[in-house]
Amino acid sequence: MQINLFEAIRIFIEIVESGSLTQAAENLQIHRPAVTKALQQLEQHSGIRLMQRTTRRINLTPEGEEFYRRSKPLLAQTDDLLESFAVDRVLRGQLRVDMPIAFAALLVVPNLPDFYREHPDIEIILSCSDRRRDMLRDGLDCVLRVGELDDGEYVARKMGSIKMTTCASSAYLAEHGTPETLEELRQHQVVNWINNSSRQIMPWTFQTPEGTEEISLSGKLVLDNSEAYIAAGLAGLGILQGMNVFLQPYLNSGRLVEVLTDYPVPPRQLSLLYPHRHLSRKVKVFAEWLERLL
Repeated sequence: MQINLFEAIRIFIEIVESGSLTQAAENLQIHRPAVTKALQQLEQHSGIRLMQRTTRRINLTPEGEEFYRRSKPLLAQTDDLLESFAVDRVLRGQLRVDMPIAFAALLVVPNLPDFYREHPDIEIILSCSDRRRDMLRDGLDCVLRVGELDDGEYVARKMGSIKMTTCASSAYLAEHGTPETLEELRQHQVVNWINNSSRQIMPWTFQTPEGTEEISLSGKLVLDNSEAYIAAGLAGLGILQGMNVFLQPYLNSGRLVEVLTDYPVPPRQLSLLYPHRHLSRKVKVFAEWLERLL
């Protein structure tokens, strides 16, 4: 039996990431029977059942899960190896990215026309979440992450640091007054943020003359969505502590007002994570574009 193993693995990965044989065929622009045949040949060649298929859905077997986790980075490295010997070749194909909702909605998506002018043949599949993602399981090429990292199995490229700001709506401050010290802050309502990985409410962090201080503050609202978090501050529900890049337009318009300027917030690290040591050209050009954008 003749089999193009490289192409069969590529088709298998596309089936996993698209969720169906039909969608994989559409994404790869090949006929549906060719996708089915490639999967059958790969299973026969490997001697293992990779997927359990029903009329409605497909599920990876344990062996299929392991095969996917190990073949995904190998295929990416093969693609990059070929690209490295054809540096003038136009980059094309899909790039699967996940990033926080606010980054996508307020910064990245509005500027994507510039990226497409440079790389018109790259198709970006952008998922937006404020939750931790398993890149290999979810078929992602890279993830933009804010804050400290605990993903030891992935490679991180530092993109810089993000300025943080403590602020509140002008209406809230008019009604409740403006805190001048951290002790006064404890008497105010705040909007808290919950970490989606640990499910713990994040402490508030400040630089003081004695060093960095973390405090826990009580509030009536806890959120895990960045857009809702900003909306809560604009609605006057309490004091916020968030990324300046997203708050600045509202600070400029006066809808939000910075407070506690004598107690600045330490900047937070911004990193791009990818699942294997060798950085593919598509991820590299996207990372370089993001760095210019930031």
